[in-house]
Amino acid sequence: MMCKVLIFSCISAVMLMTAAYGAPLSNKESLLKTLIKDLELLGKSKDKIHFDLYTPNEKEECSWQTLQCYLTEMSTLENEIEDEDVRTVLNIKKNLQSLTDLITPGTECKICEANDKKLFPAFHQELSNFLKSMLKQIS
Repeated sequence: MMCKVLIFSCISAVMLMTAAYGAPLSNKESLLKTLIKDLELLGKSKDKIHFDLYTPNEKEECSWQTLQCYLTEMSTLENEIEDEDVRTVLNIKKNLQSLTDLITPGTECKICEANDKKLFPAFHQELSNFLKSMLKQIS
């Protein structure tokens, strides 16, 4: 009897955690689709975000470095935005990190700070375009 209660409790805890944090994503395609959807949500707030972020312009040959730069800038964004968008940014950061972990670092590319700074709407558009191009490559 006690064992059944313990097992049921563990199953309940896992279900609650999955509902609260989302199921883990296992492949690039799922990660990319989720990131694109989360960016669409964040895009609704782009008129409220008024600061510059480093925006990579190197693409295919520097995918890993480009993702690292976007991930770093998302941390900056997290510290500057209003509370209602923080959860979306945290989801984007988590999935960007997971995607970065799936990619092998490529050629030597320039550091993030060597990229131009752009206002958030341009940064948002560039990141969306980059992820969509990655999705096209694997589809």
